[in-house]
Amino acid sequence: MAGVLGRYAAVSLFSGCGGMDVGAEQTRRVKVVWAIDNEHWAVETYRRNLGRHIVEGDITQLPVPEVPCDILLAGPPCQDYSTLWNHDGLKTARGNLFRQVARYLDVLRPAGFVLENVPGLLSANRGEAWKLVRHALRAPSSYSDAGRGPVRYDLSAQVVDMADLGVAQHRERLIVVGVRRDLGARPPIIPTPFAGSPLTVGDVLDRQPLRPDAPNHETGMDTEDVVERLKLIGPGQNYEAVPEGHPLAVRGLISHVYRRLDPNKPAYTIIAGGGGGTHGYHHEEPRRLTNREKARLQGFRDDFIFEHGTRAGTRDARSAYPRVRRQIGNAVPPPGARVIVAALAETLANAGVPTRSASELAAARRASRRPAGQVAMEPAQ
Repeated sequence: MAGVLGRYAAVSLFSGCGGMDVGAEQTRRVKVVWAIDNEHWAVETYRRNLGRHIVEGDITQLPVPEVPCDILLAGPPCQDYSTLWNHDGLKTARGNLFRQVARYLDVLRPAGFVLENVPGLLSANRGEAWKLVRHALRAPSSYSDAGRGPVRYDLSAQVVDMADLGVAQHRERLIVVGVRRDLGARPPIIPTPFAGSPLTVGDVLDRQPLRPDAPNHETGMDTEDVVERLKLIGPGQNYEAVPEGHPLAVRGLISHVYRRLDPNKPAYTIIAGGGGGTHGYHHEEPRRLTNREKARLQGFRDDFIFEHGTRAGTRDARSAYPRVRRQIGNAVPPPGARVIVAALAETLANAGVPTRSASELAAARRASRRPAGQVAMEPAQ
């Protein structure tokens, strides 16, 4: 097998707190040398846990860095393609950020790439969104002015449930994998090693209980009414379990509202935000899930600490919860990313794409800390 001693250099776009990058590096076949995101506390979390090779900034305003890139990782914001929201897709600036992925593909010309988004991308704007995104990823030169001649990618698009990839959570995502056409290799089909035997809530929350002083493990944040309401709702049930006409009955638009976990099943999808009743709720205790518990359900290790800029016991400590909740809910679950990126790395190795030495990757990371546009390293051909 080609290239097993080195690693592939990766560039990460819309990196958030680093979920996809953690999974990629856990394969031991990939090293992320440059990353970018515009959310401050997510970037601070990334720097604490993965390194200082991430840039905080607006991707639309910065030049593509001259860094080695064998694999491009991208998780552009998905809210505008989600069927839970307006499904506006291409009508918004956020929904058009896929053009930045095309720009990076055209300039860096990696051997392969992974793009993660919601399945709603396939149906947004009556299918026009996916048609445009697919064309941009196949022929990124059409969306860039790099002037280097065309580059083309063969694609696979697969909707996967992260529970089938080793995440204790039902989380359906569209995974697009691309391989540069000149390599003569087809994009891999994503394996599903946990299909039929997923990890459960009990597996990840109950077998090794969290210490009360664990980081990002906030309790006691619910009102008395919420606690009493949750006592009326059993494991796996939601707001509908409260009898109609009861003083604590509520109306809900989605099944997540006051839904408690089922310890014998994977969790339902962990989300980044939302109003009252959408925090996710513990299966044994009548309370919302802590961020540490959500991080476990996303597949983050307990030593992955989320930054939020507040100190315990201070007046503004409650602002830590939504800041961290957002980071976790927006993240790609690391175990899922590990399976996906490992499959791509295997394909590239079998196609003869060479890996890079530890010293070359370390030099690329050091160089990536310079301002964008000042990194002088030749991308792989």
